[in-house]
Amino acid sequence: MAPPNDRKRRIQDTENSAATKSHDPDGGIARTAKKPKVDDGRSIFVRSLPPGVTNESLTDFFSEYFAVKHATVVVDQETKESRGFGFVSFADADDARDAKAALDKKEWDGRRIRIEVAEPRQRNADEADKRPGKGREAFQRPSTKLIIRNLPWSIKTSEQLSKLFLSYGKVIYSDLPQNKGKLKGFGFVTIRGRPNAEKALEAVNGKIVDGRPLAVDWAVDKATWDKQQDDDEDDEDDEDDDEDMKLVDEMDEEKETQKPKRELMTDNSSTVFVRNLPFTATDEQLKSFFGHFGTVRYARVVMDKATDRPAGTGFVCFVDNEDAKSCIINAPRRAPPTAGGVKHSILQDENADPSGKYTMDGRVLQVAQAVNKNEAANLAENSLAQRRQKDKRHLYLLSEGAIGNSPLRGLLTDAEVRMRTMSAQQRKKLVEKNPMLHISLTRLALRNIPNDMGAKELKELARKAVVEFAKDVKEGRRQPPSKEENARDGKDAKDKEKDRKQKRKGIVKQAKIVFEDNKGSKVSESSGAGKSRGYGFIEYTSHRHALMGLRYLNGHQLDGNNGRKQRLIVEFAIENAQVVKRRQEAEKTARKPKKDDADASDEEDDEEEEVPEQKQKKQKGKKPKGNLNKGPQVGTKAKPPKEGDVDEKKKPADAKEAIQQKLIARKRQVRKKKAVARGKA
Repeated sequence: MAPPNDRKRRIQDTENSAATKSHDPDGGIARTAKKPKVDDGRSIFVRSLPPGVTNESLTDFFSEYFAVKHATVVVDQETKESRGFGFVSFADADDARDAKAALDKKEWDGRRIRIEVAEPRQRNADEADKRPGKGREAFQRPSTKLIIRNLPWSIKTSEQLSKLFLSYGKVIYSDLPQNKGKLKGFGFVTIRGRPNAEKALEAVNGKIVDGRPLAVDWAVDKATWDKQQDDDEDDEDDEDDDEDMKLVDEMDEEKETQKPKRELMTDNSSTVFVRNLPFTATDEQLKSFFGHFGTVRYARVVMDKATDRPAGTGFVCFVDNEDAKSCIINAPRRAPPTAGGVKHSILQDENADPSGKYTMDGRVLQVAQAVNKNEAANLAENSLAQRRQKDKRHLYLLSEGAIGNSPLRGLLTDAEVRMRTMSAQQRKKLVEKNPMLHISLTRLALRNIPNDMGAKELKELARKAVVEFAKDVKEGRRQPPSKEENARDGKDAKDKEKDRKQKRKGIVKQAKIVFEDNKGSKVSESSGAGKSRGYGFIEYTSHRHALMGLRYLNGHQLDGNNGRKQRLIVEFAIENAQVVKRRQEAEKTARKPKKDDADASDEEDDEEEEVPEQKQKKQKGKKPKGNLNKGPQVGTKAKPPKEGDVDEKKKPADAKEAIQQKLIARKRQVRKKKAVARGKA
């Protein structure tokens, strides 16, 4: 480090030199004095700054260690709040390097700041004129980059965008920007040669593609665009923002300070929210109806974004706050819930609104105080979470996996769309008829699986799906699971996940594909005597992982053994509460070291494998061969009761022994049947 006296002398010389250069010959202040320069390695770039840091506090922090010439915190142009990074200029390059070595990763108000030596940028026109030869010509070369707006949603890839311009010249580069995995509706194309780009602009601008007229224009850099949007923006802020654009991508990866959202300060004290509106109501009718409560400033009927029709709700803003309060206080209240078993009438309750002031086209309106957008979103999320907590059967997961009008629908064939539609209808009818059925939180049902895929490959695919989903979230192509979705695993989810990692267990508990023999009966995959039915199951350790796996695998394309492309149909599995209970008991029994208990557990596994087979035979019209849960199978000779069976039932130890013997006998019968079936095959 330089001696203090030499450093002080250099500071004075630098300040005098800067003061001389900052005044023009006419005595005015030159433009260069307003913009901090980054040159000669004297400036550092500081990021991960604590919230609330100002230019003064940044100067004071570094002044404790080195002589600071200038310090600037980069702020947002709209909110004027810190963006979490800034610049500090020193008197000489040695101080800048020493500051980086001494203060990099130093803790400041609980944050570890990161420091890099800033590099100068050659941006000004005067500096460009100094560039000799070919470099100067390249710097002044006109841009051939075009921006295309109003793109149809059928253009999903940059290759499709490039095809629109290939006939006018070579396309060097094309891009479709995305926001959290969704296309923004515009794109960029760079064409070789200015004449070719001009031809493309004239020809494609206004061209109709899938019902949309394209708008093509010359693309400009971000700094120019910001200047066009706001000519009054301060030059110093512009300089700082442009100078940091090269580091924004890297900064975003380690960004700890989120950019604060600008909240709109809206006074809703004179605005009421109205529910149960007639679907034929208009803004004018709503304003006229509430006119007898007081002077109405405006009235709006909420439109459903999906159908573009009234949603049955609206807002009414009064001129006077007292009119709004009076309207809310005198409004009819929602009837309290009645006792269970009492049926409600579908007719309108005439006693709900005796005065008739709140009845519009035969519907009694519900009026409440309006809230801002953020509070409304929080209320809706909390209400949704409460409703789903009451849904013990998890029926809300029936819609998970539906494609709707998503971009995936355009990739499916008509047969695949019909298959998905029929599946959704059948699943809904199934759970409505049988109250013992519920939707599993961790088990997925997959269909349309290639016939050559086995359980091992399916388990590997299930593990890969969660990893790829996380990558897509990091790169902004997908939305992460919401707080409400993460909370479904329970309060001890973190402890369970920590315990899983300590035990070095995977996130996939089981992957299974159903196989059948030549007669259509279920067989084990390990037997090697069957073929795949094209469907299977995946069980994850948590609902969060299952949700990530479903959203990645649903519609995921796989290659079949015959070269045919197949897209998976993935949904949360429907389970029977009784079967799940038996499976859990079998798992507990299997953990015990006793041999007899292990045999009983194996028998229960075989039993669960046979029960679905019997259901399938009933659907095909075949007579089932007995019930494995009750007595011997039909066609088998029942064993005569042993002497003293009645007395043995009274003895718990002997009764347990008898049950185990029966289970073992059944197990042998099942194995014998399978051996006969394999011999015939």
